[in-house]
Amino acid sequence: MQESKFVFLDRDGVISVEKEHLHKKSDMEIIPRSAEAIKILNDNGYKVIVITNQPVIARGLCTLEELAEIHQYMKILLAKKGAKLDKIYFCPHHPKAGNNPKYTKDCECRKPKPGMILQVQKDFNINSLNECFMIGDKMSDIYAGKYAGCKTILVKTGYGGKAGENLKDIEASFYASDLYSAITNIISKK
Repeated sequence: MQESKFVFLDRDGVISVEKEHLHKKSDMEIIPRSAEAIKILNDNGYKVIVITNQPVIARGLCTLEELAEIHQYMKILLAKKGAKLDKIYFCPHHPKAGNNPKYTKDCECRKPKPGMILQVQKDFNINSLNECFMIGDKMSDIYAGKYAGCKTILVKTGYGGKAGENLKDIEASFYASDLYSAITNIISKK
């Protein structure tokens, strides 16, 4: 079994600036200190995996190819600061708000369901998720992490926990002002 340490990150509002339905590469902007935070994880032996809902596909705002270009551009921006992502998992679905019928459905991968995290566990042969962290700016991120058995950190950037209010039965394991603060907290406690 894989014994590497894993941190799962939401994309929008955690790594990149939250923009309503980001669907153009030119709109991608990295939150200050996020690249530095990811580099700290890289330097300390953590695998960094992005876990992101991307209903822009179901909404018909961009194609899978255009989303791949956005993600490649994000990797380039991070690499300029010496940071790298090990993998990006995304859910292209939305249960209702879709213009693309192929992706308009209820699925197991869309957060707050833990499907993407469980897929990472399978793909990377992770024995237990209880030492892994899920960091997000929405309660759906926290719920997905908790349901999968991860420790969770809610950051105040992006939505800062103000989205997904219908998920009131859970709380994050920790809270942080931004990704950099969350990561320095993880590293200081290891």
